[in-house]
Amino acid sequence: MSILPQVSMPFVRLLYRFWLDQGVDQQVLDDILRVDIGQEGLTKFGISSIQLAQLHQAAIEHTKDLSLGIKLGQYIAKQHLSIGDVVLAAPTLKNGLVSMMSHSRAISESGYFEMNNQGDDYQVLNFIPYEGIVFSSHQQNMVIASIITWILKVNPEAEDQLIFQYDSKIFDSKDYKKLLNCQLISGDEVSLKIPNILLLQGNENYDEELYQVSLKQVKKILKKRDLRLELYSNVGEAIKHCLLERNANQENVASKLNLSVRNLQRRLKEVGSSYQTILDDNREELAMSLLKDHDIPLYEIACLVGFTEPSAFYKAFRRWTGKRPGDYRQDATVDANDVGVNVNEVLSEGV
Repeated sequence: MSILPQVSMPFVRLLYRFWLDQGVDQQVLDDILRVDIGQEGLTKFGISSIQLAQLHQAAIEHTKDLSLGIKLGQYIAKQHLSIGDVVLAAPTLKNGLVSMMSHSRAISESGYFEMNNQGDDYQVLNFIPYEGIVFSSHQQNMVIASIITWILKVNPEAEDQLIFQYDSKIFDSKDYKKLLNCQLISGDEVSLKIPNILLLQGNENYDEELYQVSLKQVKKILKKRDLRLELYSNVGEAIKHCLLERNANQENVASKLNLSVRNLQRRLKEVGSSYQTILDDNREELAMSLLKDHDIPLYEIACLVGFTEPSAFYKAFRRWTGKRPGDYRQDATVDANDVGVNVNEVLSEGV
């Protein structure tokens, strides 16, 4: 399990508001987030892709609405997002989509976009999750529905030209047609077919100033995010080494990074994080890694991740995962033995 934040907190707050408006129980979401995202001075600047997948699934299970991903995508596209303005204000749809694809990490590091030729007439747009990242068809629906909504803002006459391929394992096309009003085909994955003629057509709403300002803003967000993640990763690696050496205090961590404690604290404050936040995240990551080895007793894992008392470790682990360490180890063993299970089927189970 990677604890490295994959999804920006401002984007998570956007999803959170939508789910609450749809009637999802706030406690259900908070139990997964395990952090008050409305808190002033919050030092977590993102959540893992695992948590994001869990939030999506919990929202669908709670509402029983299999079209929720589509609705969420349309909601996102109606918000004022710089990456959306890049698409809406670009000289052509292709310019806007290529710029969006190139800078999508400003929102999430869960995966990347691909746009490939399909014959001479169409391009097929896909979102490809990185290896080991859970990204359900419901989440794919969210991404593609956002893009369809942006495209129709650029060209309202494009409805009949777009072809949305939906995952037939989770839904049929009736409600999708009502929501999206474009051509629909079923398949094993979610994608969008866009005619080349539409991609190259001039945008009647082209606004050079807005396009450049939005692109500059997205690049600024991405640069800041990259700096945060680089520092987060470097501090995390130093913490993990110190945990295994059983001396994970700020002085030793700062020393491994060739920094003073004061300088380390200043740099973490500049990127909106803290030593304690990164320590907790890496304790969680290390604990879950060690739990895979059944030869290591739980009390020893507690010591290795920096707790002087097993009871404190058990309490922290329940806060991280909602489970006891022994139960988590047992569940992970069952999951590892359950080979051949389709990820999307797992995420859709019981819905």
